Amino acid sequence: MNQFLITYFVDLLFSYLFKCLLCLSHIYLHICVFPLVDVCHWQNYQNLSDAERKHDYKGQENHAKCDKTLNGWYRFQGAAGTKMVTTCPPEFHCGAAYPVWLSGGHPTVAEGTVPRKVCIHKNNYRCYHWFYIQVKNCSSYYIYKLRSLQECPARYCSTD
Repeated sequence: MNQFLITYFVDLLFSYLFKCLLCLSHIYLHICVFPLVDVCHWQNYQNLSDAERKHDYKGQENHAKCDKTLNGWYRFQGAAGTKMVTTCPPEFHCGAAYPVWLSGGHPTVAEGTVPRKVCIHKNNYRCYHWFYIQVKNCSSYYIYKLRSLQECPARYCSTD
């Protein structure tokens, strides 16, 4: 009987220690390793390349689009231009009724990933609603951690 209890407790102890090591390794990855992964080289972003995103595009009001499904890292590229616009576009531009623009400048490479305020131009108010996104300068391009927009039809706007 004693041999059985000793074996049981040793197994229980090693099982507990193994679980602790797994937990610690998981914590280590999230605290020490994942922040070191550079999203510029990670290339787990999606491209936004629609020409109608450009700040000077004025489409038909009854065909306005909305960025209600975006969630994650994105890069403006191709016909869309190269970056998010930093001046307020007029309403009914960028292929949407309510243009979304970056209020404030783009970061330098040295600044890394930074929070930046974005505004929704609606009802003649340049910043009717605002919230923060993450922006990173990848040397030759920018990437943005965008979220879905509930203020439809609103759309992130771009420029060259």
